[in-house]
Formats: sequence, structure tokens, C-alpha cells
Amino acid sequence: MAKSTAQVTDRQVDFALANGQRATAGFDGGDISGFGGAVLLALIDDVHQFTATAAKYLKDNRDQSRIKHSLEQLLRQAILLTGLGYPDGVDWNYFDADPVLKMCLGWDPDGDQNAASQASNSRFKSARSPRDILRLFSHNINFYIAKHDKAPKEIELDLDGSSIEAHGRQQFIAFNGHYEMNMYLPLFVKDADNYLLASVLRPGNVSDTDGALSVLKILKKRFRRAWPDVKILVRGDAAFHSPEIMDWCEQNNVEFVLALKSDNALNVASKQFDVAAEREFSEQFGEPWFGGRTGSKEKHALLREISAQPKLDRKAAYAILDERQVRKTGKFQHRAGEGGNDKKRLERRWKRERTVVSVARVTDKGLKRRYLAVSDGLAPCHPDFIYSEIYSARGRHELLIRGLKSLGAARLSNHEALTNQFQLLIYQMTHNLFQLLIEVLPETLQRLSLETIIREVIRIPVQVKVSTRRIWLRWTSSYKFQSAILMLIKRLNVLPKAA
Repeated sequence: MAKSTAQVTDRQVDFALANGQRATAGFDGGDISGFGGAVLLALIDDVHQFTATAAKYLKDNRDQSRIKHSLEQLLRQAILLTGLGYPDGVDWNYFDADPVLKMCLGWDPDGDQNAASQASNSRFKSARSPRDILRLFSHNINFYIAKHDKAPKEIELDLDGSSIEAHGRQQFIAFNGHYEMNMYLPLFVKDADNYLLASVLRPGNVSDTDGALSVLKILKKRFRRAWPDVKILVRGDAAFHSPEIMDWCEQNNVEFVLALKSDNALNVASKQFDVAAEREFSEQFGEPWFGGRTGSKEKHALLREISAQPKLDRKAAYAILDERQVRKTGKFQHRAGEGGNDKKRLERRWKRERTVVSVARVTDKGLKRRYLAVSDGLAPCHPDFIYSEIYSARGRHELLIRGLKSLGAARLSNHEALTNQFQLLIYQMTHNLFQLLIEVLPETLQRLSLETIIREVIRIPVQVKVSTRRIWLRWTSSYKFQSAILMLIKRLNVLPKAA
């Protein structure tokens, strides 16, 4: 009987399972990478020349005779490792010899040249100047304009902010009483296709509208220069309701739908819609669960009980309370800030009357109101269309924030604010590279969240073999998306075919 040729070495260990099966574990499997899907990001990057163009906007002050990694390679490595879920600089030391990462950066997978280390990453990011940041900001807009084959009819711009907690003594961090933590409050602006157009680092204690108008002015100028007839729509939640933003939009032929914070004047003006919604609810479903004098106490007691439940049970319980619902929308003319001369009221005062859309929603939890200020160009539209088809579409921005944080954007741990701003731009560029990839994925994969795409499409193991003529990438035969991945690689192939 032939004997096994397997040799037990000091890099192997024998062990036994509970059922008696014996096994040997060792790290002698050859070149296997956990980043098998990174080649998809590299291919889509090659097709669009995304990082190659961006790197030209960065100034290189290094001694060219002593460098091993170009700015393009350093930027691409930063974007790829961020997309793989490893945004921290220390991760560069752990994966600098990864064969797939080396291949994506233009090195031989089994060659002596490794990817850059953590020290190179630190020098690369800390060397960025304010001019580099501004030029990268401009590059993202240029790329967005260039990727359109023809002028779009309309561009929808969604404004939002997100809290990023800071655990050290980074520049510009500040305590925010609403979030009860030291943090940054960056501003994000995206379009309807989830392409991130701007990401601006801000201290944690600024107003949500701080810097928003400046960014809108730049975007409007660049878009109208490229597409003179393009319509621009600005959307934002109540944090971005600002008389200055609305005045500027009206002066520059920009439409807007901005949520308003509820106040007594709005509640009085929308009373008829509230009454109509409550009446229709009673006609359809009868009395709400929490009616009468004790209804409010019973509701709050139940909500406290639900909030203590596990997440899945909590979501199911809230869904039950929202099953029976009626929604009524309406419009009325309103001018905010009237009826007083106190400082806060004067700051919120509108120069003229504007159309406000009222949304009254009645469930078993009671009445919930929402108000939207709309521009004159949208005022003739039906209020339900404005709320359901125009404003509600901005809900995708919350998914964008969630996707950014799945890339690690909740970590801005550099001491220098400028370096953190550059890191935020790397998150932005990584997100946009994923969006370019998602656009060409099969429809079944386009519906996946960014977090799921990273986990099940990008971070998949692959065996790497190098022969004289080619590099072999071998994924597991049981991979569930194998047909889609192979088809996509064919579509993204940018290399000349062999003669």
C-alpha cells in the first residue's frame, strides 16, 4: 500500500474532533488570498481610470530616485484596502504581501516587491496640502460630469450630515450635546444614483447647514457650466431648512424640497388635514388602540416595554403598531418667523410666503405631522406626489451613510484635521468606485447592500498560481455567484487580446 507523502512540519499541528476524526492544520497551502473580489474593483478602476486620474491632482514632493511606490499605487492601495474593510494604516503591514493586492497594484503576485507599508501610508496621507484636497474635490466633480454620455435632464442633490465619534484629541473635534459625545459632523452631498459628490469634514458642534450653501454654489456653477439647461433639485431634512438656502435656490433657478421643524403656526395651518386623516382612520378601522384619557399613558408604557426588547422583536412590534394607517396630504401658504421679534424668530424669518406641504399620518400610535417647504416650480404638483415621489426618495441617503460606515468611515483617528479630511475623501472615492462597480453588476447583485457586496463578492478567498505566461486565480467551486463574476470579468476586460 502506498504511503502518504504528507510530512508533518513545525508549521503544522495535529488535532482531533469530538467524533474521533483526526486532522492536521498548517499554513502551507501556498498563495491564497482572502481578497479574491478585489480584482473586480481593480478592473472597474482600469476601465474608468479613476485613481490614475485622481493621483495626477496630488503633488509629489518625494525624492523620485528613492521611491518604490508611485502616488497612484499608494492611492489605489488606500482605496482597495478601504473597500476590503481595512481602512486603518496598520493594516497595510498585515497585507503588504497579499498576492491579489500586489497584482492589483501592478506587481508580480510572487515577486519580491510588496505593497506599501504602514509607514508609507502615514507619510502619504500626512503630506497632503489644502491645495491637494481642493483639487481632489474638483476631480470628483469633473469625473462625475465626464462619466455622463449626454447631459442629464435633472440632478437631484441630497444633503445630510453624520456623526463620527472621536476618541482622542483630534483637531476640530467638539462636544455635541444632541449626540452626547465628542465628534465630527461631516457634510455629505449625493445625487439620485447614490454617487457621492462632496464630503466635507466639520467640527462636531456646528450647525447642520454650516458649509452646505458653499458646496451647493460650487456644484451649481460646475453643473450649469457643463450643462446649461440642467434642472437642479435640492433635498434635505429639517436640519437643512435655512432661509439662506431657500433664498439662494430661488435666485439661481434651483428647485428645493426641505423639511420643516413643526411649530404651533404650522400645526394650526394644517389642522384641517389632521382632522381629515383622523376621521378617515376612524371610518376605516374604528377607534385607535390608545384612545380616551388613559390612552397616552398606555401608549408610552407599551413603547417603553417594546424599546427594551431585542432588535428584531422591537422592529416587529413597531410594525404591528403601524399596520393600520391613514395619510392625508395638503398644501397651504406660509411665512415663517412672523408674530414676534425675538432673535431666533428673526433668524428663521422668510422674506416672503412659500408653499408648504402638510403630511398628516394617523396610526394606532396617534397623529404624526410632517411639513415640507417647496420651491415655486414644484408648488403646482400634487402634495402627495411631492412627498411620495420627490422627498421620500432621499431616504436612500441613509443607506449611503450606512454604506460609508461599513467601509470604516466612522473612524477618523488622525490628529491633523487635514489628514482626516483626506481620509474622508478616500472613503468618498472608495464609495464611488463601488457605485461604478454596482452599475455593471447583474441585477440580482445590484440589490445587495454595500456591506453584503463587500462580504460576499469582494472578500472571497482565491488561490493564486503564477506560471510562465499567466496568473491563475482559482475560486472555490461552490461559490454561489461564480457565473455572475466570470461574466463581469469578461465585460470589464480592458487588456488587448493575445494574437
